[in-house]
Amino acid sequence: MAARTRRGTKSSPWDEKVRERIKTSMLINRLSDHVFGKVELSPTQVRSAEILLKKTTPDLSSTEHSGQIDLKRASEVTDDELASIAAGSSKGASEAESDPPVLN
Repeated sequence: MAARTRRGTKSSPWDEKVRERIKTSMLINRLSDHVFGKVELSPTQVRSAEILLKKTTPDLSSTEHSGQIDLKRASEVTDDELASIAAGSSKGASEAESDPPVLN
């Protein structure tokens, strides 16, 4: 079966993302070829590819959590706390018991 062509249609955000990924993979392939000696690139070309990759790929730098996480065992959560969580309360489970929601 022949591939369908899409004439006169607007490109979707999904199409743009696919195009971006293809361009990114082309840059990575080109830099890989340079590293393995298959292609010669100037320092300017390597730097340009590096800059473009930083714009299209996530930076895998480490991050540090600087907060406190309070955990409760499921068996320790009361029915009222569960109801508050299910209702989408923005308060934590420990606060939900002492501060019931006000109905308007």
